[in-house]
Amino acid sequence: MKDFTGPAVHVMRHARTEVCLIDGIDRLRPEDLQPTFDYLADELGLTVFWSGIGSSDILREARAARFPALRRLTEATAPIRPRSVPTLWVNRLPPRCTEHPDEWAGTLATLDSLLRLRHHKLGSLLDHEEELYRITDGLMEHLTPLIGMAAQLSILDRTETLTRDVLHDAARYLDLPLG
Repeated sequence: MKDFTGPAVHVMRHARTEVCLIDGIDRLRPEDLQPTFDYLADELGLTVFWSGIGSSDILREARAARFPALRRLTEATAPIRPRSVPTLWVNRLPPRCTEHPDEWAGTLATLDSLLRLRHHKLGSLLDHEEELYRITDGLMEHLTPLIGMAAQLSILDRTETLTRDVLHDAARYLDLPLG
């Protein structure tokens, strides 16, 4: 795997980046955590937001390694790394129903409005509302990667629109059930 840190840092410096969101902290190898935190904090001098499954525990562990006085091991915090608790817990969203007519549809509408694909028609993600719920089971941890992967696949196949086939290809790639 190639290291793109140098080019990324170069672009951020020249763009005078002040805030950086790094998603997928849970995919960093444990031995890369501390050098990564130190490098980004010391070299770039910018505000970094880390996200991903278990990011709060991972960050606590990395800070404790840098500042050992912060480490207060208790029975609850001893096994920090093996847990997979998201920093921001989002429960399963209910499907559209009488009691919850807007939660799922509103979430899809928000994601739909953020898509910047050449042939995407605003609101078309809602055409796949039931299918997306069936695939993701209403979980944001499945929905956002699915939409992101589908968007990337649509760019690669030059359609730049989210179709049922593209969503299914993305679901297969992410090992999500089709239904």
